[in-house]
Formats: sequence, C-alpha cells, structure tokens
Amino acid sequence: MSTGTSAVAPARTGTKTGAVSPAALLRSEVLKLTTTRLWWVLLLAVGLCSAALTALIVFGALNAPRSPLSFGTAGDAVPAYNLAVALAYVFPLAIGVIVVTQEYHSRTISATLLAEPRRARVYGAKLLVGLGTAFVYGTVAVLSGALVAAALLSGHGKPTYLTDGTVLGALGGSIVVLTLWGAIGVGVGALVRNQVAAIVGILLVTQFLEPTLRILASSLGNAELGNLLPGGAGDLAVGGTIMTAAAEADGGSQGLGFLVLALYALAIGALGAVRFTRYEAA
Repeated sequence: MSTGTSAVAPARTGTKTGAVSPAALLRSEVLKLTTTRLWWVLLLAVGLCSAALTALIVFGALNAPRSPLSFGTAGDAVPAYNLAVALAYVFPLAIGVIVVTQEYHSRTISATLLAEPRRARVYGAKLLVGLGTAFVYGTVAVLSGALVAAALLSGHGKPTYLTDGTVLGALGGSIVVLTLWGAIGVGVGALVRNQVAAIVGILLVTQFLEPTLRILASSLGNAELGNLLPGGAGDLAVGGTIMTAAAEADGGSQGLGFLVLALYALAIGALGAVRFTRYEAA
C-alpha cells in the first residue's frame, strides 16, 4: 500500500549532535502522514463505512419482523450506536500500522534515524501520532454512525436516546476503544514492518480468524472466552455490539473489556518498541 510521499526528517534544535525537540519529532511524524493521500482516503472511508453499515443494519432491524436489535429502551439501542466498534475498527488499526510501516515501505526510515538516532523517542512520537489519528478516525466513525442511527430511529417515530447517559457513555467509550486500536496498530506495524504483510495480516485476523474463534467458543458453551480476544474485549467495553449478540457473549463487565483491550495495547506496543529499537533500519 503506497503512501505516495517521502518522509520528512525532523528539524534539529540546539547545538548538540542528534538533539531534536519532542515538538519537532511530532511535527515530523504528522507531516509524514498528512502529506499523503492515504490518511484522508481512509478517513473518508471510515466515515462512509460506518454510516452505510449503520444505515443497512438499523434500517433492517426497524423493518424486519424479527431482529436481534430492539429499541424499546436506551440500553436496547446501545448496540445500534456501537456498530462502528464492531465493524469499522480495522480503520484506526490500519492507520496505526501505516504510521510505522510507511517509512520502511518508502525506505526513508534511515533518514529519520539519522536525524534522531534515539529510536525510543522516534517510536514514542509515532505512537502519539497513531493515537491521535486513531482518535480522529474513531470520532468520525462514531459520529457518522450515530447520526445515521438517530435519523433512522426518528424517521420511524422512535426515540433516539441521544441525550440518555447510557447512550452517551457508549458513544464516548466507542471513541476510546477505537483510539486504543490505533495504539495496537502502531505496535503491529513495528513488529511486522512490511506494510502489505501487516495490512493483510490484520484483515485476516480481525475479519476472519477472531470472529471464527468467538463463534466457536460460543458453540462450545464458552462464549465469555471470546471477550478475552481484542475485538471481543472492545465490544464488551462499550456495552455490547451485534457481534456480542451473535456470539451470545452478553453480560460481561465493561470495565473488564476496557482492561483487556488496554492490556493488549500495552503489550503489543511494548513489543513493537523493543523491535523498533533493536532491529536494523533497512
């Protein structure tokens, strides 16, 4: 997946060799990402994907005689507002991967590390940019889906529950969960480094392997085990999604979901940091 631009080396400050300010590092990482077309293409895609899939599923639920979604209470409506977490989390995950792998793909990582040889600082800057970008992606995904869901509910004469604390909490939690996926993506990008392999890998794991494992756990009578997987933990953290219902893994603690997903982000981010700081640049 090409980024279409070369890296921008961080500006040096002071007189000491290799001295680069944290602000310059962050500015450099932001420029590397935002001077490509890919970031805004993915941003547009996550907004459209979240809105379109929400429209499809909510419209179907409102018009089907039997549906796993209901809208009698604010709690019942939460899965409709959480569709971004269940379906669009691959986008902040992918942008986190790209924050790291774009430099290996375009072979500009050597120039970056020459400008700032302290690799831990470079990785830290990439992690912060990955988190910030994932937060933007998560906000766009959640808001676009929420607006569509609210419009459909209102159009069918049902309350939207948008001012209810349960729904507002779910929306805020969804943004936090999608932001954590960005941190996981940065760690995965540092571990794999090959952009194509990393993107293909996360698609296989998130769209095929994990859903299969969650459904398998449910069929064996241990649906709660699926909540210990990253996607399952994210679904649980926001109060449940259609995937939670499909795997029959309802009833877990939201706090546990946040804890498990945060531990995944911490562990994968730490492993990525070790690889980034120890392996050759090329």
